[in-house]
Amino acid sequence: MKIGLQLYTIRDSYENAMEFKAAIKKVKELGYEGVEFAGYAGMEAEELKAFIDETGITAISAHHSLQDLEFKLEETIQYDKILGCKYIVCAYAQTTSKEEVDHVVRVMSNAKKVAAEYGMEALYHNHSNEFVVLEDGSLPLALIGESCNLELDTFWVFHAGVEPCSFLKNNAEKISLVHLKDGNFEGTPCAIGEGFNNIKGIREMSERIDSPWLIVENDKPVPDGISDVSRSISYLKG
Repeated sequence: MKIGLQLYTIRDSYENAMEFKAAIKKVKELGYEGVEFAGYAGMEAEELKAFIDETGITAISAHHSLQDLEFKLEETIQYDKILGCKYIVCAYAQTTSKEEVDHVVRVMSNAKKVAAEYGMEALYHNHSNEFVVLEDGSLPLALIGESCNLELDTFWVFHAGVEPCSFLKNNAEKISLVHLKDGNFEGTPCAIGEGFNNIKGIREMSERIDSPWLIVENDKPVPDGISDVSRSISYLKG
């Protein structure tokens, strides 16, 4: 199984396009085979695509706001299509009410339809809020999962009190990508192997359900992004 990196993890490593390119090169040198974007450092798609090809790293996917998928969908898809991404991903959405969840479902249903026209797939990336049952007894993640497939963030599943391996196994047909993330019981992420999530089990179950990528992410890297992802890939290689 291939290991990728969500570039949000190393957001402290760059402030401009030149530094962005240097950071991606470092990620490749560390042993990551692909990247998931969370912004493009102001680069045009064609320039970034040329750099990706030169570096030899795969553009797996890209995170976007729900607002971009609602109001800038065609523009967003076209940019990511140039990069070679197979997936566009909603990074986060509010799901505290049925109205908010219904809005997410409408946006993702349309994003799925339009992305498919470009040969791409629209996914939803969960946090733990989607596991909080609504007043009518419905589960936000289940409702969203009816509109599109998931990029399952296994740490937020763990933090929600759900066993990640069981969730992967029981929802295999709805999971297109897997975020491999570690952390503590208080909800603070950390480098892979330094927390309490079932990393070994998640990796094995992800292979069993034929997930093409495990994408490493840490929302709060310590002491910095590159050091954090270096420890993560070393643990996974070991």
